[in-house]
Amino acid sequence: MIMVNGLRPAATVNPETLALFIWLEDQLRLRRSDYELYRGYYGGDHRVLLSDRLKAFLPQDLLHSFRDNFCQPVVEAVRDRLNVTGFTSGSDDLAGWAWELWQVQRMDATQGIVHAETLITGDGYLLVDWDTAVKSSRLTPQLAEMIVPHYSETTRKLDWASKKWVETAEIGGTPTARLNLYYPERVEKYLGKNNVWQPFQEEGDADWPLPWLDLAGEPLGVPVIHFRNDAHTADFGRSEILDVVPLQDLLNKSLVDLVQILDTMGFPQRWTLNVAHGNSKVDIVPGSMNDFHAEEDGAQVGQYPEANVDGPLKAIEVIVQHIASISRTPQHLFQIGGGQPSGEALKTSESGLVHKVKRKQVDLGNAWEDAMMLAARIQGVFGEAVKGADTDRLETTWADPETRNEEAFLAGLGIKRTLGVPRQQVWREMGYDANEIAQMEEDLQAEKAADANLGSEILRQFSQGQV
Repeated sequence: MIMVNGLRPAATVNPETLALFIWLEDQLRLRRSDYELYRGYYGGDHRVLLSDRLKAFLPQDLLHSFRDNFCQPVVEAVRDRLNVTGFTSGSDDLAGWAWELWQVQRMDATQGIVHAETLITGDGYLLVDWDTAVKSSRLTPQLAEMIVPHYSETTRKLDWASKKWVETAEIGGTPTARLNLYYPERVEKYLGKNNVWQPFQEEGDADWPLPWLDLAGEPLGVPVIHFRNDAHTADFGRSEILDVVPLQDLLNKSLVDLVQILDTMGFPQRWTLNVAHGNSKVDIVPGSMNDFHAEEDGAQVGQYPEANVDGPLKAIEVIVQHIASISRTPQHLFQIGGGQPSGEALKTSESGLVHKVKRKQVDLGNAWEDAMMLAARIQGVFGEAVKGADTDRLETTWADPETRNEEAFLAGLGIKRTLGVPRQQVWREMGYDANEIAQMEEDLQAEKAADANLGSEILRQFSQGQV
């Protein structure tokens, strides 16, 4: 009997669907091990082999904590510079609606979750659907282990996606396996029951499969948005720490070597020759005095030199340099070799990281735009239509990823204004989000109105000879 996800398909499942179930199971199994590896390394769960000596003096609960984690700062250096500040569009109504939904959904925090998932595993996912409770479009981050995307070999666009998960049972109940297949025009839901996958309708579902169409009967689109890290033309993304993991293992091995050298040869080791003093032990403690009795002529007492640890320390330094180089992470973010540079030195050291972040902003920004446009279309089907959703597009705006010299930066913005760059664009480059810009526009108009009223009052008083 063929088993899929631990369950056998119902007898009514056709051969095509059965083949699909088997393919999904293979994809989930292949990806899950990679995701677990990268999540573990990001969190500090590394493959460190300790010697028996190290195991002896380390507490048992710290045996798995003996490592120096450089995977996390490699990810965080990029994640900290990926911050969506708003959306622009030819339609102010569409851009305003998108940013309002962003605020209501508290996406300022959710974007960090999606970006981290994308950078760590290579794949981040967002499910866009309708929340009947609050009557609004909803954006929910998904674990990469739950989702399998399927791309067209012809267009390289997402044809459909699946989500497989286990619902938590009530106290005393049995967990339930669930599987949803998301197509542009329909959603197929399956339930694992009595060891069989069978079609499933949730409360409120009128049909199976569930139609996913706009008011004109056209497909709404696959409700799963895939955020891929450096995927290029591949179906799946690439973990930001893929090339760092082997170096991280080598770094941890070098740390183990360093500790072993310090443990065994970090202090001078004494030796004696032809001296009778028990079991050849020499007590060296503050204030102690040893009285040796020679067994024969030629008795000697001496010590071996302490070990030179310059080699292991240099090896560690070189490994860190390699990690910084292949990940384009400035070394000062690892706090190795001195303090943080400033001025042009800082700009130069961060240039590789800044260019990498800007490249990711393009790919991730496209995914955010797809998510918000789909949310707008869904809003038009189940709620009130969004003006511009059918005719305009959104563009994601990001906070500047560059660590800047504030004085030079402001001077540059001043030059842009003299060249005719709109003040709202200047404000965006300064890092203000859509809400802050709208408030500043309102305050500016209020100031102009107040100044105009003040001028009129002064002119009236002057004409009446009061001033």
